[in-house]
Amino acid sequence: MFTVGLTGGIGSGKSTFAALLAERGAQVIYADQLGRDALRPGEPAWHSVVDNFGDEVLSPGTMEIDRKKLAEIVFADPNKLAALNAITHPVIAAGIADIFERLAATDAIVVLDAALLVELGLDKAMRVLVVVEADQDARKKRLQTSRRMALADIEARIAAQASSEELISLADIVVRNDGPLEALALEADRVWAELQALAS
Repeated sequence: MFTVGLTGGIGSGKSTFAALLAERGAQVIYADQLGRDALRPGEPAWHSVVDNFGDEVLSPGTMEIDRKKLAEIVFADPNKLAALNAITHPVIAAGIADIFERLAATDAIVVLDAALLVELGLDKAMRVLVVVEADQDARKKRLQTSRRMALADIEARIAAQASSEELISLADIVVRNDGPLEALALEADRVWAELQALAS
């Protein structure tokens, strides 16, 4: 198993890039999906979140956590964000460890797609760190268009993550994503070839 950390600020196109690497043969672990799974109704983390943040984080008439509402609460208050992270991060870390254990004896190139890879210190366990980087204005426009996020919400999310400069200083491979998807696909070809060479 050859481990690759993939990160980048919100709106950088990191998960789109992860999907392109998956098309080329990478085994991708999506930390965000593990986080979603952890918050499914009835899961221990779901109970902890509802206990901590109250029923107002549930979608009306359902037991589902409204992730948008939860995000608005935690990104407005660093203490609440820390409380949420204390609930979800150990579950996500355990999920990642399980998948790594399952793939350990294979020759797979395993890509961990995680927004907080560096903040959680997971980059130290990776053989290679790939950072997807995009101009901050482009990131804001993308998030306003694709996720219909308010500018204040976007800025709060960006502020809660490691800066682009910090990520780039740690990166082994930097991917620029300021252009169209076709350009990002060419970057995926380049990076995949590089990863295959390193893994062999």
